[in-house]
Amino acid sequence: MSMQNIQTGDLVRDEYGNHYLVVGATEDEGKLKNIQVSNLWYEHAFRESFEDASAGKSIGIQLQEKANAYIEETERNERPIYAIRDLIVNRIDVYAVDITKPHPNSVL
Repeated sequence: MSMQNIQTGDLVRDEYGNHYLVVGATEDEGKLKNIQVSNLWYEHAFRESFEDASAGKSIGIQLQEKANAYIEETERNERPIYAIRDLIVNRIDVYAVDITKPHPNSVL
């Protein structure tokens, strides 16, 4: 699996089993230098509608179902789920989205 083929929307998993969505990547002279990731649950909280909450299903349950469905879809589409450790070993820096700043997809 080539680390140079990482795309926005791909998944990265840490050593604790948390999943992160690739939201940005920087190349230098055609070589991937770094990626920016955001927690998959955090991303779904800003991208999804949670209309079932009034039907007795908590937001947390819905968020977990949506995150698990995204992971399953990634696997079904045969996209790799990259390990953060492998990225670092291959000299690709991994940066996290600053959650104290407004979300890039939010409308203010």
